[in-house]
Amino acid sequence: MSASAATADEAARADGFIDARGRREYLFAAAATLLFSITTCNSALIAIVFGHAGFPLQTIGVLIGVLAISVLAATLGSGFVTARLGAVRAAHVAMAFAVAGVGSLAFTREFFWGAVASRLVWGVGVGLFLGPMNLYMQSRLTPKRFVYLVTAFSAMIPLALAIAPPIGEQVLNHFGETTLFLAGATPALVSIFITLRLRPLPPPPSPAGLGLVSAWRGWHFLPSLTLVVGGAQFGFLTSYLGPFLRPLGIALGWFFIPMTIAMVLCRVGAMRRLSALHPRTLAASGLVGCSLSLLAIAFAAGPGLVAVSGILLGLGNSMMYPVMSAWLGKWANKRDGGGVQAIVATAFYVGIYWLPWPQTWLLERYAFSGASLVMAAAGIAGALALTISRVDGRADPAA
Repeated sequence: MSASAATADEAARADGFIDARGRREYLFAAAATLLFSITTCNSALIAIVFGHAGFPLQTIGVLIGVLAISVLAATLGSGFVTARLGAVRAAHVAMAFAVAGVGSLAFTREFFWGAVASRLVWGVGVGLFLGPMNLYMQSRLTPKRFVYLVTAFSAMIPLALAIAPPIGEQVLNHFGETTLFLAGATPALVSIFITLRLRPLPPPPSPAGLGLVSAWRGWHFLPSLTLVVGGAQFGFLTSYLGPFLRPLGIALGWFFIPMTIAMVLCRVGAMRRLSALHPRTLAASGLVGCSLSLLAIAFAAGPGLVAVSGILLGLGNSMMYPVMSAWLGKWANKRDGGGVQAIVATAFYVGIYWLPWPQTWLLERYAFSGASLVMAAAGIAGALALTISRVDGRADPAA
C-alpha cells in the first residue's frame, strides 16, 4: 500500500469509515438507495391513479394494502436471502423486482388482478431492499460516528419524497399514467448499474431458517411496536394525502418538499448532536412530531398548515426508523445482523404498507381529518409507553 493510500485510509477511519474505499462505497450505496426510493415513492399518487380507473375506496385500500403481503414476506426472508446471496446481490435482486413491479403498472393499472400482481412484485423489491442495503452500509463504518452516519444515510429515502411525488404529479398531469410508471421504474434500474463494483461482504454464518428467531430479543418488542405506529402514521399520510389535497387545489409539493427538507436537515445536521441522546428518547420524540403533523393536517385548509404538517412529519420520522435500525443493529452480533435488520424493517413496513388497508375504515367513518386525529392519538400513546419504559440492549446479556 502506498503512503498516499495509507494516509487516505487513515483519514477515512478518522471520519468513521473502514477505509477510503469504504467511504466511496458508502456514498455509492447512498446514491443507489436514493434512486431506488425514487422508484418506490410513487405511493402518494397510487390512490389517485386507481381512482381514475374507477375503483371504489375499499378496493383502492386493498390495492394499496396488498403490497404488504409481499413486502412483509420478502422482509422476513431478507436475512435468509442476504446470507445466501450476500448483501450486494440481494439488493440487486430487490432493485430488479422494483423495476418490474412499478413498470408493469403502466399496463395493469386498470385491471384489478393485474394491478394486484404488479403491486405484489413491487412489494418484493421493497421488502428485500432495505435489510441488505442497511447491513452493507453499516459494514462500511466503524463505531466512531456510527449512529450519525447511519442516520445521514437514511436521509436518502425521504429525499426521494421531495423528488418523486411532485415530479410524478407533473408527469401524471401532462403525460399520463403510462409514462408515470415507465419513467418511475427507471431510477431503480440505474441503481443496479452504479452498485455493480461494490466490494461484496464476507458471507455471514448461515442462520437457521430465516434467522429471525435467533436474532429476536425480548427487549425488541417495544421498539418494534413503536416502529409499527410510526410507520402507520407515515403510511397514512403518504397514501391518502393526495386525494385529500386535490379538491383543495393544493399541490403535493406543499407537503413533501418541506417534509423532505426537514428530514434531510435533521438527519444530516441536527442528528450530529441529537445522536448523543438515548434512542428511546429520540424515538418517543419522533412519534410526538409525527402526531403533531397529523393534528396540523387535520385542520389544514390552505398550503401554509400543509407545509407545517410536512415539516413536523419530516422531523418526527427522522427520529424513528434510522434510530431504531442503529439501536437494534448496534447490539446484534455478526450472525444475527441480517435478522435484526429484517425485524426492524418488518415492523416499520407493517405500519406503512399493511395498515393503510384498515385505515380505509377510519376514512369512511371519520373522513380524512377525523382519521388523522385517531392516528395522532395512537402516536401519543406510543410515545408515552416508550418514554416510561426502560428497554435497553445493554441490559440483555444475550444482545
